[in-house]
Amino acid sequence: MNGHQAAGQPGGRALALMILLALVPVPALAQAVDHGGHTVHDRSINFQVLFDQLEWQFVHGEPGSRWDSRSWIGGDIHKVWIRTEGDAVDGGLDAAEAQLLYGRSISRWWDLLAGVRFDARPSPAHTWLALGVQGLAPQFLDVQATMYVGSGGHVAARLEVEHDMHITRKLVLQPLVELSLSGADDPDREIARGLSTAEVGFRFRYEFKKELAPYAGIVWHKKLFGTGDFARERNSDPGGWHLVAGLRFWL
Repeated sequence: MNGHQAAGQPGGRALALMILLALVPVPALAQAVDHGGHTVHDRSINFQVLFDQLEWQFVHGEPGSRWDSRSWIGGDIHKVWIRTEGDAVDGGLDAAEAQLLYGRSISRWWDLLAGVRFDARPSPAHTWLALGVQGLAPQFLDVQATMYVGSGGHVAARLEVEHDMHITRKLVLQPLVELSLSGADDPDREIARGLSTAEVGFRFRYEFKKELAPYAGIVWHKKLFGTGDFARERNSDPGGWHLVAGLRFWL
């Protein structure tokens, strides 16, 4: 989401992709894929394409937009994940990233992830190695925790926690908290060492059916501490509260 930036170099892509290919269980993914998720020769290969956020934003009087998608293909133990997210303000692309990850189930509710992340925006473009976990914590909290390593050993991290609270059978409140951290200063991208951004959101969605739900809500996103100082020094907006409305859907 907004403010997910840190350092890395495109030159590390080849090494990162080699590591990813070494991790992916090719025999398991080479089986035929049934798009309905049905059993194929007593083995099941499933997939899902989820847009958790596809939304319009109103940010301090300026129109904006955001997307956050998570897709996967695989079985119960092994999956390949594709995550993409980004945002635009007043017609300009502000942030955009994509992640390609191999996931392996390590318990009933948790997966271990490893792969690569590529940041196309803000410039200059950066590439990272990624390692993390995701799963369901107590109280059915959906947790994603990922560490990123860029060129020169630059380390960054992101923690995201969200929860679906069913107010009625069709009306759902989705609180979300996200924190981004950087292990070093990156003045070119206006990122300072330490806790760089935080986000708290509350989105109400109405599920016409599970696969399709419009929503509206309010989000607080803020550049913090040194990252906020970078923004103010360059006459950029450090963030605050804004309204959102969009569509959540999955295939």
